[in-house]
Amino acid sequence: MMSFCLSVGSPAMITYSLTLTILNRYWVRERFHKLSVKAQSRTVHDRYAEYSNRVRAIQYLLQEAQQVPLRASQEKGWLSSLLVAPKNQAWWRNVQRRLRRTRRGVAFSLVAQILAAAIAWLFTVSSSFVTSTGDIVVANQLSSGSLWMWLIPIIWGWVTVGTQASADSINEALRAGDAYRAKEPPVSDEGPFTEKGEQLGIVVRTGLALQPHRAATNEAAFEAPPVTNLELPSWCGADVIGDERLEGPIFNYARVFTWWQLARTIESATATTLAALADGRTCKPGVDKPDGSLWNSNKRPEENLAGDSYTTARYCGLDLGRAPIMAYPEWSEIAAEVWKRIFVAAVFAIFVQWGTTGPGILIAYYTPTRGIGCRSGGYALYGGLGAAVWILLTASMLFSHAALLRYQRQQREAPSMDFRKNTTGSRSLQGYVRTWGHSALCGTAVLTPVLGKLVAVLNACWLVLSSLLEYTGVYDRCYCEGNQLGLGEKGWVVLFKTDAELAQFATTLRAGGVAMSIIVCLITYFFFCLGSRKGYLSGA
Repeated sequence: MMSFCLSVGSPAMITYSLTLTILNRYWVRERFHKLSVKAQSRTVHDRYAEYSNRVRAIQYLLQEAQQVPLRASQEKGWLSSLLVAPKNQAWWRNVQRRLRRTRRGVAFSLVAQILAAAIAWLFTVSSSFVTSTGDIVVANQLSSGSLWMWLIPIIWGWVTVGTQASADSINEALRAGDAYRAKEPPVSDEGPFTEKGEQLGIVVRTGLALQPHRAATNEAAFEAPPVTNLELPSWCGADVIGDERLEGPIFNYARVFTWWQLARTIESATATTLAALADGRTCKPGVDKPDGSLWNSNKRPEENLAGDSYTTARYCGLDLGRAPIMAYPEWSEIAAEVWKRIFVAAVFAIFVQWGTTGPGILIAYYTPTRGIGCRSGGYALYGGLGAAVWILLTASMLFSHAALLRYQRQQREAPSMDFRKNTTGSRSLQGYVRTWGHSALCGTAVLTPVLGKLVAVLNACWLVLSSLLEYTGVYDRCYCEGNQLGLGEKGWVVLFKTDAELAQFATTLRAGGVAMSIIVCLITYFFFCLGSRKGYLSGA
C-alpha cells in the first residue's frame, strides 16, 4: 500500500528509483563485461574454463538484488570461498537459475490493458480535435487525463527492467542450497580443504556489516561478533536505517550507496581473482606469499585452488590485512559516477513529474475562463507535493547515511562493540555513546521519511479525489467554472459562446499540451528501454 501511495502521490519518486535501477544495471553490465572478457581469455580459460559462468552469475545476482538490502561479509571466510572455491560453481548456477525463474516477465494481459488504455486515450484526443475542438468538457478531460500519463512509461519501464515476483525470492535463492567454505588453518595437505554449510558471505540483511577479526589463538581465523551486537538503537522508537531496510523496487533509491558498496567490493574481489588466475597462481594451504605457487596444468582447478580460509582470502584480496568490508561508503569514497547517476535520475524524475503534470495545468489554465481555478490550482498542488515527496525522501536517505556512518566509524575502531548498550549524552564503557549532535541527525533521518510518506499518501488521495470531482461534475459549479480561486471578483463564466467560437482559443494549446505529454512518455520509455536492453551499450 505504501508503494502504491508513493507511486501515485509522487511520479518523481518512482521515476527516480526506476532510473537509478536502470543506471545501476548498466554500470554492472559494463564492469562485468570487462571481467567476462578476461575470464574468457586464453590465460584464464585454459586454467579455469567455468569461471566465466561464475562471473555472469555474479553479475546477474547484483542486477537483480537491488530491491532488497544485501550485505557481504568475510564471516568464517565465506565471501572469499564463494568467489574462489571451484566447488561453489553449482551454488552460483543454482542462484542464477532460481532468480531467472522468479523474475517477473512480460504478461500479455498487462500488455493488452496498457494498449487498450493508450488507444482509448488516443481516440479521445482525436475526437477532441475532429468533432469537439472547442468543447470545454473535452478540454477538462484532456487536462485531467494528462496527470495519469506517467503511468504508461513507468509501468513499461519496470516491465522492461524486470523485478522479482515475490518479496523473498532473492533470500530464498541465496539460502536454497548449501555452499562450500574453505576450512580455517591448519589444514592437512591431504584435505579435505572445504566443508559444506549455509553460506554467510552474501545475505539479505540491513544495517552494519559484520567485521570479522583475527582470533588471539589463531591468527588466520575469521571470527565475527554476534549479529545482535549490531542492532542499532532507535530514535523515539523509530529505526534510523530508513527505507534502505524495506524490500521493494520503489525503495531502490535508498540503497544507492549500500548497493554500490556491495557491488564494488564483489567486483574488486572478482577482478583480483581473475588477475591471479591469469598469472597462474594457486592458493594452496600454507603458502603465505602473495604470489603463491605456480599453477600445475596437470591438475584440476579444485586441486590448484584448494586453499584454507587464509590463503583463499589472500587470493581474492579479502584478507583481513586490507581494508574491511563495510556496508556504508564514506562520503570521500563515493565515486563521481555514483553522483552522476543520482543527478541523471533526479533530472528524469523532474522531467516526468512536470512533463505530464505541466500539460494538464496549462490546458486547464488557458481553457476559458482563463486563470488559476479549481482544476489548474489543484493540478499545480499535486505536482508541487509530488516533487516535495521526492525531495524529502531523497534527503532522508542522505541523513540516514550520515547517521549510520558515525556508527560504522565506531564499529571500525571496535568490531565487537555492542550497540544495544547505547546511551545518549553520557559516558558508557560498554557501548557507543550517541552524542546530542548524532541524536539530532538520527532524528532528522527519521522525521523526513515520515513527513515525505505522509505527504505522498495525502497527495495520492488528492489525485484520486480530483479525478472523482472532475467526472462527477463538482468542478462544473460556478465557483470553479469562473476561476473564483484566482480571479476573485473578476471571475466570469462562458454562457453564450458556441464550440466553434471557442475553437480558436483551444486548438493550438490543446495540441501543444497533448504533444508534450506524448513526447515526454516516448522519450522516457526510450531511455528506459535503451538502458535496460541486455548488452545494448556494453556489448555484454
